[in-house]
Amino acid sequence: MKQPAVTLFWLVILGGVINYYITVSYVTRETEEQIKQSYTEYLTGEKASTLGERQDAFNRALALYTGFERDYSPKNSTGKLYYNIANSYYQVGEHSWAALYYYRAQKLMPRSDKVVHSLEMSLKKLGIVPKEEEIMFRKTFPFHYLLSLPERLQLFSGLTFFAIVVGSFYIWKRKRWLKKIAILATILASVMLLSLGYSHYLAAVEGVLVKSTALYRDAGLQYAKVTKEPILSGNKVEILDVLDEGKWLKIETPEGDLGYVPQEAIRII
Repeated sequence: MKQPAVTLFWLVILGGVINYYITVSYVTRETEEQIKQSYTEYLTGEKASTLGERQDAFNRALALYTGFERDYSPKNSTGKLYYNIANSYYQVGEHSWAALYYYRAQKLMPRSDKVVHSLEMSLKKLGIVPKEEEIMFRKTFPFHYLLSLPERLQLFSGLTFFAIVVGSFYIWKRKRWLKKIAILATILASVMLLSLGYSHYLAAVEGVLVKSTALYRDAGLQYAKVTKEPILSGNKVEILDVLDEGKWLKIETPEGDLGYVPQEAIRII
């Protein structure tokens, strides 16, 4: 029994090392220079003495940041790039786009008070107050929202790896306390797996309106409008369906109205 357990242990260790090097993202020297240049342009905008210089600097920073986003697709990063993009949009007065990127940053930085405050400031500029029901839901089920998706994935991987290692030691040593630890780690890993499964299969797809738009009864400009007033840009909505090869999306507004909006008016968080 001893030799197979030792072999299994080292295979698990090897697998963990390989997984680490696969999942770790390497930042090239060119990338580092691009990040530094973006930040330099942003600081230049903050220190600018005229409105024109300020706008030019922030627009240059924004172009660099969004180029970096396009090239590296940081959906599973720390969220700092999204936060920097949001700040740049905020500085140039594009508050609906700023709200979109603050929401994206919040998904990856759920415990950041700085992101929450910046998002509130951006929504205030747009005349939008977050729905109280959403806040209460987060208070009722805090665990799922305190950790970002990458953090939950890392915890699941780490707990699974730990459970396998401890389980291997239990097979080798036959100590009851090792068995208890392995069971506890397995339970925690299962909880993380359920959370990941919910995010992947059950969680609502949300988007932000980047420009104000009417809400239509069906997918087309010829159809009647659901509400007299357009939906303000910056509103977060739930995306229910995609139609006409992605040209129209069925949504539910924060007020509970159902309808259709053109694709160019909305971006997925």
